[in-house]
Formats: sequence, C-alpha cells, structure tokens
Amino acid sequence: MDSMVLSNRQIFWMIASMQMLMLILLTSSATVQIAKQDAWASSLLVVVMGTGIAYCCAKVSTLYPGQTLISFSHHLLGKWLGRFVSMLYIIYWIIVYAAILRQFTSFIIGTILPETPITSILLIMSLAVIYPAIQGITVIGRLSEVLGPIIVAGVLIPILLAVNKMDLERLSPVFGDNNALTVMSAAIPSAPFLGDCIVLMMLISFLKQKKSVIRHSVFSVLLAGSGFVLSIFAVLMMFGPMVTGSSPYPLLLLVRSISIGGVVENLDAIMTAIWMMSIYIKLSLYLFAASYGTAEWFGTKKWRPFVWWISLIGGLIALIPRNYVEVSIVFPTEVAVPYIFPLLNVFLPLLMLIIALAKRKRTDQLPYG
Repeated sequence: MDSMVLSNRQIFWMIASMQMLMLILLTSSATVQIAKQDAWASSLLVVVMGTGIAYCCAKVSTLYPGQTLISFSHHLLGKWLGRFVSMLYIIYWIIVYAAILRQFTSFIIGTILPETPITSILLIMSLAVIYPAIQGITVIGRLSEVLGPIIVAGVLIPILLAVNKMDLERLSPVFGDNNALTVMSAAIPSAPFLGDCIVLMMLISFLKQKKSVIRHSVFSVLLAGSGFVLSIFAVLMMFGPMVTGSSPYPLLLLVRSISIGGVVENLDAIMTAIWMMSIYIKLSLYLFAASYGTAEWFGTKKWRPFVWWISLIGGLIALIPRNYVEVSIVFPTEVAVPYIFPLLNVFLPLLMLIIALAKRKRTDQLPYG
C-alpha cells in the first residue's frame, strides 16, 4: 500500500467532514421545496439510508482485508464483470470530482467573488487539491482529523447564534400538507450525498487496525446526517418553508441573518472559509480514490502520475455545465438520482455484501482435512 496507513479516527473525520457541508449546502433547498415544513422527516430518512449504505460498504471491505474495491470486486463478481464494475466506480469518482469542483466555483462566484472568472477559481482549487492527493491518503486523513472538528463547529455555531430568532410555529402543521409518499420522495435528492460513503471501499484497505471500523464508518455518516437534520430544523424555524425553499443556500442565509447586539454579525465570510475546508477534503479524497483506483485497475503501483491526468480531465469536465442549474439541479435530478444512486450507491454494494457473506458461509461449511 505504498506505506500509506489510516486510523479509524481519520476514517471517521474524513467521511463526516466531506459529507456534511455538501449535503447541507446543495440539498436543503430541494428537500424543503418538496416536503415543505416536514422536510425534517425527509432528512431523517436520508440519514437512515446513508448509514445503511455505510454499513454495507464497511462490512464487505472488512471481509477482504488489505484489498480495495478494485481488487475484491474481481473476487466477488468475476474477472471481467469485476473490472467493468470497478471501472464504473472510477468514472463515477471522476465525474463527481468534476461536479463538486464546478459546484464550488458556482458557490464562490454566487456568494463572495461575483466578478471572478470561473476558470481562475477552477485552476486555483484544482492545483490546491493536487498536493494532499499526491502525498497520499495518510496526509488527507491527518488533514481531516485536524479540520473535521472545525467544519462541524462551522455548522453548529451559526445555528446556536441564531436560536433567538427561531420559532417552532414555523414547523406547523406537522404532516398536515404532506403524505408519507411526499416525505419519502423529498429524501431522494439528498440521498446520493450521504450515499457517496461508498468511497469507504477504497479507504478501509489502508487501515492499520480493522477493529471497530464498521462502527466508525456508520457513526461518521450519522454525524454528517445529524448536521443535515439540525440545519433543516434551524432554517425552517428561522425562515419557514417558503423562504427556505426559494434560497439556493439556506444555511448561508441564516448566517447572514445573525446579529447579536450589533457586534456579532457579518459572519458569512468566516463561515464560508470554514465550509471550503469540507469541499477541499472531499475533492482531495475523490481525486486520490480515482487516481489510486485507476492505477490499480491498470495493474501498476505508480499511481501518482494519474493524479495529474485525472485532475486535468476533471477540470475540463467541470467546464461543461453552463451554470449553477445544470450542475446542481439538472445533474443530480436527471443523472445522480435515477441512475448513479440506485446502481452504484445501493444495488452494487448490497450485491457484493450478499455474495461475500454467501462465499464466507460456504467456506465455513466445507469439511476440514
């Protein structure tokens, strides 16, 4: 593994910190638009789905210690089907890397740097994430361990500072306007963002100690999901469903509304800087996973040159969407939700876990000697 190692704690903070902010920033509005004041119930369903996916991915990885998804998929699905499936995951990581990169530029241009060219932000961020990716997973793990608590604080502190402006009445009527189907359908746009914990199937092979990795994996997604649920409650109680659903970034709107005695206000620049840490970790992690996976797919241990090529490819793909709508609304609703999420995030991890457990049971039943 090129002397790269991770700890359970680093796994925990990598997954939690990379998921929380993207989930909150990009799906809160869509969830509220569908479920309105009952969006908090939809967010709870998202957490259930995310933790289930995390369990499947962590469990199947522990059954093949020291092997990444690229390797154990061959054992589970056969040589050719396994190579095809692992190639799908590599393409997925590259495309999502490009989508996140473009979503980041749209966020920066739409909030703090409206006159900056897209290519400038893309180039700067692409070069910035190459460093941790090319240094290896250990560096990304240590970075997550340091920045993770700061990222979580960047969600909790604004919510706590805005408590005095929240009103429980804005959550009414509870389930008065929506049925169970509406609440469940509102969970779908957010599910792929917690379902991307499938990257665990690349990370767990680098662990020194496999003990309690499943618990750490599940709780990392649970922490990210809890931040999402809390933010949904906060923005609904602050603005109500109409304003929240019409804002592209409801949590940023909450941050801009904070004013305590005319002293504590204008916190959006500070919070944006903290939130950028989450995006930075996610981009670095996806770039590493795609690069390392591609090298393993081609059968070479020299994975670092692939970082440069995949960064270039991802940057070019990021230029394809023409605006915020195409990358943050059209791509999730027309590609991620109907195709990527059910196949790559749910069906294949579950299928590989079932096959792995079946093979293990059959092996255990074989007579000794």
